[in-house]
Amino acid sequence: VLSGTPNAGTAGTYTLTFAATNGVGAPASQTFTLTVAAVTPNITSADAALFGVGLPGSFTVTATGSPTPTLSLSSGTLPAGVTFDAATGVLSGTPAAGTAGTYPLEFTASNANGGDTQSFTLTVGTTPVFASGTAATFYTGLSNTFTVTANGSPTPTLGVTGALPAGVTFTPGTGALSGTPLAGTAGA
Repeated sequence: VLSGTPNAGTAGTYTLTFAATNGVGAPASQTFTLTVAAVTPNITSADAALFGVGLPGSFTVTATGSPTPTLSLSSGTLPAGVTFDAATGVLSGTPAAGTAGTYPLEFTASNANGGDTQSFTLTVGTTPVFASGTAATFYTGLSNTFTVTANGSPTPTLGVTGALPAGVTFTPGTGALSGTPLAGTAGA
């Protein structure tokens, strides 16, 4: 077994000779070439993460390379409440109130063979909150419209569960609850 982890700075070609003996006839020998390749770092984790204001979040920056690369936050400012642990590669914390927004960062992985830098976007969002009312009245046989609105960052997508009365539809892209309820659909 030929095994181990080559040290930094040992990249190159090594010519070896293996011998095999068993007491029968002449020993056998084999010339062998061992190539130690330098492995430059490569950041392999995603280039973006989403955290929420007041909510704990975590993201791990990962990289390959030999020897094992060291990680660093090489550029950018983290929101209050969030830290980066270079030893573990973990970006974590609970973003403080008032920190919603986009944070452009750069992570670097480096070893004796070089480095790799990744542009990274940390988005700190806010929990969706409905801004529209909690009820609307439609009348059978009459065209009606109500717009459902919600605030949050990033902009929340809207959806609906439950059965709508025949003739009424909901459009998630605009938040429009609209249509003409058919006869016999009166009720809550």
